[in-house]
Amino acid sequence: MMLDKLREGAQGKVAKVILGLIILSFALAGVGSYLNGPARTAPATVNGTEISAAALENAYRNERARMESQMGEAFSQLAANPDYMKQFRRGVLDRLIDQALLDSKARELGLRISDEQIKQAIVEMPEFAENGKFNNDRYLQLIRRAGMTPEMFRDSLRQDMVRQQLMGALLGTEFSLKGEAEQLDKLYNQTRDLRLVRLAAANYVDDVQVSDNELEQYYKTNGARFMNDEQVKVDYLLLDAANLAKGIKVTEQDAQDYYDQHQDLFQRAERRHVAHILIPFGKDEKAAEQKAEAVLAKAKAGDDFAALAKADSSDTFSAKKGGELDWFEKGVMDPAFEKAAFALNQAGDLSTVVKSPFGFHIIKLLGVEAAQTKPFADVKEETITRLQADKAKELFFAEQQKMADNSFENPDSLDLTADAMGMKVQSSDFFTQASAPAPLNDPKVLSVAFSEQLRDDNTNSDVIELSDGKALVLHITGHQPKAVKPLAEVKEQVIAAIKHDKAGEVARGKAQGLLDKLKVGESITADLTALGLKVETHKGVARFDRELDQNLIAQAFTLPHPKDGKPSVALVAETNGDRVVVALDKVNVPAAASGMAAMLQGQLGQGKAQVSYKSLIDELRKAAKIEYFTSVEATVE
Repeated sequence: MMLDKLREGAQGKVAKVILGLIILSFALAGVGSYLNGPARTAPATVNGTEISAAALENAYRNERARMESQMGEAFSQLAANPDYMKQFRRGVLDRLIDQALLDSKARELGLRISDEQIKQAIVEMPEFAENGKFNNDRYLQLIRRAGMTPEMFRDSLRQDMVRQQLMGALLGTEFSLKGEAEQLDKLYNQTRDLRLVRLAAANYVDDVQVSDNELEQYYKTNGARFMNDEQVKVDYLLLDAANLAKGIKVTEQDAQDYYDQHQDLFQRAERRHVAHILIPFGKDEKAAEQKAEAVLAKAKAGDDFAALAKADSSDTFSAKKGGELDWFEKGVMDPAFEKAAFALNQAGDLSTVVKSPFGFHIIKLLGVEAAQTKPFADVKEETITRLQADKAKELFFAEQQKMADNSFENPDSLDLTADAMGMKVQSSDFFTQASAPAPLNDPKVLSVAFSEQLRDDNTNSDVIELSDGKALVLHITGHQPKAVKPLAEVKEQVIAAIKHDKAGEVARGKAQGLLDKLKVGESITADLTALGLKVETHKGVARFDRELDQNLIAQAFTLPHPKDGKPSVALVAETNGDRVVVALDKVNVPAAASGMAAMLQGQLGQGKAQVSYKSLIDELRKAAKIEYFTSVEATVE
């Protein structure tokens, strides 16, 4: 049985791939129980042990933040769907249950992590390092920022590492053979020679008619294709930091004080002034490097560097000036060039030969300008702008809080909030999620504006922070649900859809006739002439070809290999409704595996590990008593 494997090699290598699927997003999931008491009935129990509401909420927030970071606006749009978010929360709960089952199995197997292992793991974490070494102050700062004490973090880490032992014991036994990967690689890189006869549905649209009965029936059956999108209209108050900044006055003394207190903002980095000689790679990189070494030897021997640059450098622009470049600071030049230039100490120093993507360089230091604070006179306007921005930010947050307080205290409309803040309520027309005007087209705003809960409550929203220094609060004032458009409004669309479908059937019938002849070995040359069709030839079509229709590609790669010089044939409906007769003439198999084979071997091993992980979880779930609790009823697995 698979679980028997876990008792062997329990101290094996950490299985990071699968572990990441179940742990990384929930590293802090148990922390909530330290910070908050249970707010409601546990959402689930595993063998009588509760998954606390606090743990679920914390894991849900962490996973949601991770998804927002990865998907951005796309996730905000998904989050606007209550059904999706209900499934999302259930998925988080299920992963916490899986995690609890793994913890229980690890305890059963007696897996342990010593204090010394915990200490070593913390010291080796790159998140806690500064200049390549563990920094205790940074460690304490980061875990406190996460709301944890050192003891809490060690306990959480110990739990994670025990799970790593468990997963390592399971996944360390999974592998794939080189031959498997090479076979899969050849399948991936296989190509096929095709001949196609395409019958476009559009060519037969004029040959079909639509009756009134067909019109009515199609409209009733396919009403979902002719829907009005859901629409809302809202009142809103918009707070704009840029507008607040316009009213902020900054005196010269204010600017001087700000400059004195924030001189780190007005530092000019160290700059270097160099000359260089560039020898391009040409056709023989080794010869180019030897030439660069020879030029360097001349420069070291005392030859005039400027003259050497004019004679030998391929950087014609700087060569005219003896190789001289403009002053520059770090972060401007190619990394290798920059490193060499900033390693020189005194004017006149020469670098060794330096390789960059452009060729080989010899660098001469002409001057160094140390880092310095820019004079106030040079940065006065910048200082005023910075100070205005800082003051505007402070005012923006203060006004944002004021708006939040007022709209919460007066939830029935935005009028009283507008009066209290000296603002004007703005009103929109009806809009869909796709047609919302700015700033209502922000995904965060759309998620709120189309919220069924907010609409049912008939209250003001929370303050919504936008990405461009703006914030708003809104109140839904109108709603038009999704509904089928009247037939009179969409009659032409319905007729066009019916004609397209019927034309596709005409094309299918003609294509089927051609296919039937090909299957029995008959010639279709005369038929093609009569139908005004031509044969398309496509050699070396790849499995991931993007020029041909994906339905066609998928069908072509399921056809059996041609036999006895006869092609394999099929009829394909393309995504646009056209019908295509496909003839597979030849399958081209690579003689040898490509460079993908090694990667595929790793992926095959990971795939097998994932199957084993799922089998483990399935076994643990079957043996466990899992109860889900909702506001309606309790369910038991």
